[in-house]
Amino acid sequence: MSGLRDRLARHLKPGKPAAAPEAGAEQRQAELTPKQAQHGPAESGGPAVCPLSESAAGNAPAEGAHGYAGHASGGYPADARSGSGQADEPAAPAAPAPAHPEAAAWAKLDAELYEFPAGSFVRRVRTYPMDAYHGRYRLDALHEHVREFGAFHPEAEPVHAEGLLFFDTETTGLGVGAGNVAFLVGIGYYETGRFVVEQLFIRHPAEERAMLAYLEEKMKRFTHVVSYNGRTFDWPILQNRFILNRMRPDIDRLLHLDLLHPSRSLWKHSMPSVRLGKVEEAQLGYAREDDVSGAFAPELYVLYLAEGKTDVLRGVFVHNERDIVSLAALSALITRYLADEEPLEPKSPGDLFRLGQWLLKMNRLPSAEKILELGFSRLQEQGEEGRTVSGDLLLRYAAYYKKAGVRDRAVELWNRLIRQAGPAAAAPVEAYIELAMHYEHGCKDYALALELSREALDVLRQRRRLLRRSEKAADEERRIAHRIERLQRKLRDCGKSVSERKASVKTAIPSRPPKPPGQTRSAKPSGKPRPAYAADSLFDVARNPG
Repeated sequence: MSGLRDRLARHLKPGKPAAAPEAGAEQRQAELTPKQAQHGPAESGGPAVCPLSESAAGNAPAEGAHGYAGHASGGYPADARSGSGQADEPAAPAAPAPAHPEAAAWAKLDAELYEFPAGSFVRRVRTYPMDAYHGRYRLDALHEHVREFGAFHPEAEPVHAEGLLFFDTETTGLGVGAGNVAFLVGIGYYETGRFVVEQLFIRHPAEERAMLAYLEEKMKRFTHVVSYNGRTFDWPILQNRFILNRMRPDIDRLLHLDLLHPSRSLWKHSMPSVRLGKVEEAQLGYAREDDVSGAFAPELYVLYLAEGKTDVLRGVFVHNERDIVSLAALSALITRYLADEEPLEPKSPGDLFRLGQWLLKMNRLPSAEKILELGFSRLQEQGEEGRTVSGDLLLRYAAYYKKAGVRDRAVELWNRLIRQAGPAAAAPVEAYIELAMHYEHGCKDYALALELSREALDVLRQRRRLLRRSEKAADEERRIAHRIERLQRKLRDCGKSVSERKASVKTAIPSRPPKPPGQTRSAKPSGKPRPAYAADSLFDVARNPG
């Protein structure tokens, strides 16, 4: 196990070892001032992970040992403090120090050995006041627009915040087979005046059934499950564990809200990754400090099983807790988008297009049309300023307007894409083809469509000189050649020649940047393979030395 410890130490940041709490340490712990709640303890060297509002800062204990400065209280729901600074019920008397050595070790992590009728396991409970912030969003922000979650399941009953179960697991592997065990199950839910995070941990496989029985009892009060990639990973693993323990809970009635899918639709093309940690930082304004990656959770669990030391699991518990709280904050952001309440000023045309397309998929048609209109107007502003826009984005907007039947805007975007193209080989073939289809089928202008098709074929042949020939490019070249033949046949049938329309064609086709010096339009292939060498053989060269 020393080798495993050394390998993990190379990836994890060194920190102070966890020490047993001194007697009366909780009473001596200083409360955070509003300034500390906003910026974190001075010794942390960074902003608080989830600062409280000014009303709650004076009553929240500092939790610097877990990286959560002034936002979550330890203990259990009976000890939770509300956002108004008033305790929900009288504080319970201080519990005596646990006598059992293992119980004392778990108490260092604010956890307990929990006894359930089906057996025992480890449970850790953290509570948050409703006015606590996670990044830019308060935890109670979800209540305002929670019914917008109904867009994911339109046929279901209205959604309530108290019916949402936020769910995440830490497992022994990455597969969904029978051998993968969820050794830590984190759940979060709203109660009156607080947000509660419960973490259920099994010290060995024999405790799994008790933990599952407790979870089954807990899930009866909820209607929806909120996860991040839980539909294809966490939830199937949990279902497998129920089956292997010969338990048949009615969990299929719970409707799933997997936030990975809207995150992909909104930010896949604007972010390097849509992992929850990256989405937190870019969209929620929340940066994790000293976080243990979930990829190390299985190895840390193996280390705990080998050595029995609970301190190696501290980072795993904190990482899972942050995931649960982030799900609540991300849910607030998603519902604000659905309710058309999120500010759009800082968003680029690309962001607006992806948001509009996602709202169309969620059947929010008025909001989607308004956002796409705003994105198109910003594209025009960038064009007037002479700024180059991504060709893929122009094609996407053009495809949307083509499907919507607004052909004038689609034609405008295709022409703009051709005008802003650089070298001839980088010119957009798709724009030429779309314009050719428009003039052939929409305007019946076969001469102009023919010239555009020839331009597209010319671009493909020039591109072939720079790139390796692929079967896809060959198929596209054959389709364009077939289109040219069809247009020539239509022109012959109409009794018109290309020369009669030459002047109008040249004025209609958007101008393209001049070709580099010495580069001429590619001629038609002769049908014979080009020789690889000039002489017939090396002997011919030898016989003609001069």
